Amino acid sequence: MTASILHAATVAHGSTAYWYFTRSTGFVALILLTATVVLGIVSSVGWSSERWPRFASQGLHRNLSLFCLVVVAVHVVTTVADGFVPITLADAVIPFGSPYRPLWVGFGALALDLMLAVAITSAVRRRIGLGAWRAVHWLAYACWPVALLHGLGTGSDTRLPVGLAVYVVCVLGVTAALGWRLAVARSPRSGWRLAAGGVAGAVLLATAAFAVQGPLRGGWSRRSGTSAAVLAQIAAAASSSTMPGTTISAQPAGTTTTTSGSALPAAPFSTTASGTFDSRQLSTGQVEVTIRLALRDSSAPLVVELIGDSERGGVAMRTSSVDFGPDHGSVTSLDGTSISASVAGGGGSLALSLDLELDRAAGTATATVSGGAG
Repeated sequence: MTASILHAATVAHGSTAYWYFTRSTGFVALILLTATVVLGIVSSVGWSSERWPRFASQGLHRNLSLFCLVVVAVHVVTTVADGFVPITLADAVIPFGSPYRPLWVGFGALALDLMLAVAITSAVRRRIGLGAWRAVHWLAYACWPVALLHGLGTGSDTRLPVGLAVYVVCVLGVTAALGWRLAVARSPRSGWRLAAGGVAGAVLLATAAFAVQGPLRGGWSRRSGTSAAVLAQIAAAASSSTMPGTTISAQPAGTTTTTSGSALPAAPFSTTASGTFDSRQLSTGQVEVTIRLALRDSSAPLVVELIGDSERGGVAMRTSSVDFGPDHGSVTSLDGTSISASVAGGGGSLALSLDLELDRAAGTATATVSGGAG
């Protein structure tokens, strides 16, 4: 699926705030769940010190669990309210029924169900007995890898450096705690510890292989099981509205052939321009958007090229290049269909500002272009 125009898009009735809440609460919930699992392991070992008594670990573990459940509830509500993809409240609790990435959204529903089971049985522990409560409480350990798979497979920020950093830190934290738990186990038999360590290592390697071959590769939206109808809905939404952009890298992605003898207008200037735009999917899985403009008061062609990851039907910019006659540069900022850029050449540097109007169906572009000393 190629990008709409310049940025990720949202449906007309959706809210950008919901979308940011969904993404941020998803990461916070995973961090809290990781901390809960680590504290649970610490409590099971019985570790304590003069400054940190055992009841402190147990109390913090319990409170973090409840807080994590609240954050997950906010994550679910904002996802449903955002409306960009057809995820309902039923999809949040009934696994594997969503038309959007059914397996990976289903893992999220399964993780929520496991968390609810643990919370409810903890609340009625005295009535159901310690044995039954402990049996259900083991589900908390299964909840964490399921939630991790949900985040990797469903999250739109999986390929971003900050997203990867969160996943890596969480995995390392749980792995370290589990390794410590196995090392200090009181059982004289080492066979079960070796088996448990082997299973944990195999799961870790399988998760890493899945991440590399799945969400970290291009085209994951289609390969993740999203239905054709939902993909068409996302594409339609992307063509009708835009939202403020995300990440921009000001490093040039390359150059475009221009006419070296073209004359640039004298700065400062403001003029109109018209031309074409197109977007295409690269073999790397990224999206390339190219805008070619001819200015009314100048023979110098203006070419803007944006490359980035496909996100929500749009593109999160990673690299850019701007060619204005013989001068070359890059995008410095953008907001919706407004672009700021800087180019330089033999005559010095020039700051450009473009306010675009794009016709996706016709593949045409018009703009107001202003320039001043860079």
